[in-house]
Amino acid sequence: MTVKLKLFSLVTLCMPLLFATTIANASTLDGVSLIINKEPITLYDVYKYSQRFKLSKKEALDILVRQKLEDSEIKKQGIDVTNFEVDQYIENLAISNKMNQYDFLNMIRSKNIEIADYKEDIKKKLQRDKLYKKIVNTKMQQASDAELLAYFNENQNEFSQAGSFDVTIYTSTNQQSLATIQNNPMSAMSDVELKDVSFEATKMDQNLAALLNKTAVGKFSTIVKSDSNYVMFFVKDKHDIKTVSFADAKNYIYSKLAEGKEQKSIEEYFEKLKSSANIQVVRAP
Repeated sequence: MTVKLKLFSLVTLCMPLLFATTIANASTLDGVSLIINKEPITLYDVYKYSQRFKLSKKEALDILVRQKLEDSEIKKQGIDVTNFEVDQYIENLAISNKMNQYDFLNMIRSKNIEIADYKEDIKKKLQRDKLYKKIVNTKMQQASDAELLAYFNENQNEFSQAGSFDVTIYTSTNQQSLATIQNNPMSAMSDVELKDVSFEATKMDQNLAALLNKTAVGKFSTIVKSDSNYVMFFVKDKHDIKTVSFADAKNYIYSKLAEGKEQKSIEEYFEKLKSSANIQVVRAP
């Protein structure tokens, strides 16, 4: 009887402690880690994201802060995505995986992913894509004609179209061998074959014509994959060259500059938003 009473007393004493520990753990997970522009990010949000994407808690928190900023901008700018756009995106994904949409969604279900959640994730992705595009377009509108003209003048090969080309074709199964010759044209590589050829622009593949047009005379082209081999071209001469006018090339240059500045423009935009945001750190994860 005494033993039972002692055991009962021990259990009774431990229960409040266990209960308190459980509450403490729950409150820790439910606690707020950070508040950004009055929007909270909980410790559980950070934990769940870090577990899902195999990230450190700091990396997860940084991404969640960025997402809060993006969500705020999407709402502020009224960026929306329709159900049709979501379905069209899924349809394109299915086609790229050589499946119909029905089988593709069944494959998603087989991974224990709710279709409603999957579609919501896609909607958010498309909203972010629209936001990013808007940011880049706004940034590029600030590009002056002087900047566009400077690119035009410094990259004349991109805007010259030859009627024909005299080239030496370098072919090898080893990409590194071609790279070695690019860096040192006097290198002798036993696994590289050379062949002198002349091409007429109107009778050749247009992708190859574009590659040769942007390669200066006396220079090697970039190395490209061709079936089981690697190929590069040494441009010996170009004939009947016609130069595209700056006015005709302007849109192309605009797009080219946007490609190079896209990621930088987006990062700079959100760095400015973050620096001006009202961020209150409550508890580090």
